Amino acid sequence: MSEEKKISRKTLKIILGVCIGAMAALTVGFFAYIHIADTNTLGRKISIYGLDVSRLSTADAKQKILTAFQNKKIVFQENGQEVYSLTLKDMGYSLDESDLEVQLTELQKKREANRKIFAKQENVNISYKVNRNTEQEKTALAAEHFGDRERTASTDASIQYDDQKREFTLTSESQGDEIDESRLLSFVDQTLDADFTSGLLDEEARITMGTECYKLPQTSADEEMQNKLAALNEQLKKYRSTTITYTFGNTTEVLDSQTIDSWITIDGENIGIDQEAAKAYIQNLANTYNTIYVPRTFHTSYGNDVTISGNEYGFQIDQDGELAQLLEDLKSGTAVSRDPVYSIQGMQRNGTDDLAGSYIEVSLDNQHLWLYKDGALVTETDIVSGAPTKGRETYRGAWPIAYKASPFELSSEEYGYNVKVNYWMPFVYGQGLHDASWQSSFGGNRYKSGAGSHGCINLPEDQAALIYNTIDGGYPIIIY
Repeated sequence: MSEEKKISRKTLKIILGVCIGAMAALTVGFFAYIHIADTNTLGRKISIYGLDVSRLSTADAKQKILTAFQNKKIVFQENGQEVYSLTLKDMGYSLDESDLEVQLTELQKKREANRKIFAKQENVNISYKVNRNTEQEKTALAAEHFGDRERTASTDASIQYDDQKREFTLTSESQGDEIDESRLLSFVDQTLDADFTSGLLDEEARITMGTECYKLPQTSADEEMQNKLAALNEQLKKYRSTTITYTFGNTTEVLDSQTIDSWITIDGENIGIDQEAAKAYIQNLANTYNTIYVPRTFHTSYGNDVTISGNEYGFQIDQDGELAQLLEDLKSGTAVSRDPVYSIQGMQRNGTDDLAGSYIEVSLDNQHLWLYKDGALVTETDIVSGAPTKGRETYRGAWPIAYKASPFELSSEEYGYNVKVNYWMPFVYGQGLHDASWQSSFGGNRYKSGAGSHGCINLPEDQAALIYNTIDGGYPIIIY
């Protein structure tokens, strides 16, 4: 029994020694493992953005991170369904390797400085820098990749004329689902930037597409559209509140707002004036108030009426110029009062009467002249006119006095004369009124004899002086 006990003790000692040795070996092995695992690696129990990189060198960790990032799947959803998927690598996304290496090296140093025997699981979110190949991303996110269904275009808010309200109003916009590639790119970049902050290395990211990715309509709240609507209605208001009063001396013609309103044309968002209607109105004014180049009925000092066919005195409305001025006036929204635009103007007028009591009247048959001013007779006198032969007779008609000159030298190579007169008042084709000291008398039939002039109207000097000092250039002369 004592021998058995001795063997048993010996065995126990051996077993105890083996156990102690095994424990020592395990301890040494454990610390050797810790040393090996924590030396030149990121250490034990560590993940970056959820990706396990335990016991990996910075180079291996970098490669694992780069691969995980580029293999990350991006899934696009629309109306609750998956419509397109691809990887970040397909989209041209990548992590900046140099920056990542710097971040991992710093992380390794930090962990070595804080090495612990018993490590706890740690997830680290390090800084990162994302590189984008914009052209590759643009190609990868082209609208053609997002399903083959027909998409609905957005409809802009629009300005329309309301016949009942008699003004322009806005119709509402409608949102479609046509993809706006530039807006889609911006939305994807923003969404992924937000995702990367916490899920940089997740296996998948889902992007839900909505109006942020679609072509937007112009809305009724758009400031530019609101301003345009206000401008159109203001223009309508001005057209409808404008009146044009044409003055013809004391006579007036009023183009009223009701007539102007009937001329307004509306084509979509364009307001115009019916120019044919405006032209017709101006043509009617011209037909009524033009007094030149039409036969003139003239009431003579003898009390009878004569018709002057060669009528080159009076007023003529410039119809093109008047149209241009009228169109400008209509935009003013005011009560405009003015003369029409003339291409030719007489001295004065009162309605269709372009003499208004101021004119020179000459009767060739009676060889007599009258000067009227403002309806009153200033003077009358006998005359000597042109001889009634071809090339010398005085022209019959109506003209303005072209100008005045005192003194003046009359000459003619054809007839061989050169004489000086004190008062010269030409009216047409080299003919004019002037004093004639060489005439012994005036009136009667002297013009039919050798005393007749070469077309001018000869006057006694005192009468010539009186007429000269009474009139100005433009004064009408009527010869019949």
